[in-house]
Formats: sequence, structure tokens, C-alpha cells
Amino acid sequence: MKNIIHETEHLAYVYLKGFGFADEQIIPLVELGKKNLSEALEKLKKLLNEEGYSLKDLDNILHAIKGLLLQLGNTQLAQELNAIRLELNNPKTVTSIEALLFNDTKI
Repeated sequence: MKNIIHETEHLAYVYLKGFGFADEQIIPLVELGKKNLSEALEKLKKLLNEEGYSLKDLDNILHAIKGLLLQLGNTQLAQELNAIRLELNNPKTVTSIEALLFNDTKI
């Protein structure tokens, strides 16, 4: 999870710089984005640890994370997450989500 936040932070600076934002404008946007992404990932982790969570709740939080990733310029991870969202009925999906979002060996 920490790697995703770090990677997304780096991509966000580059992404927002591309729109012509000044550093003093980018810093608070990225900090807020990191905070929101961290909270959403924690919410997802908590949901996945609950017994009997609904697929609708899972889809909603994944959709929110995907949106945050897109807003922060991490389009590749957002696309990977969207592909996983299309397979929520597959029993292996939770394993895919955990590997994608919570495996800190990925950089």
C-alpha cells in the first residue's frame, strides 16, 4: 500500500505539472490526494477483512480508488483496477485486489 501511495504521489506531480500548475499549487493537491487515497485503501482493507461484505460495497470503494488514481495521474493502476472490477463475481478477485493494491513489493 505504501508503494502505491508513493508511486502515485510521484506520478501526480508529473501529471499536474503537465497542466501548468505551479509547485505551490501542486503540493496541497497531492497531499490531499495522498490522504484520500490512503483513507480509501484503508477502508478497502477493512471491508475485505469483514465477513459477508457486499459486492456492491466492494465495487463502490474500488470505483472511488480508481477515480482517485485517475485524478492523480496513475492511469495504469486505475486501468488494472478497473479490469479487476469487471470480475467481482470471480472468487479469485479478492486475491487479485490484494496483490495489486497491498503487495508492497510492487514499485
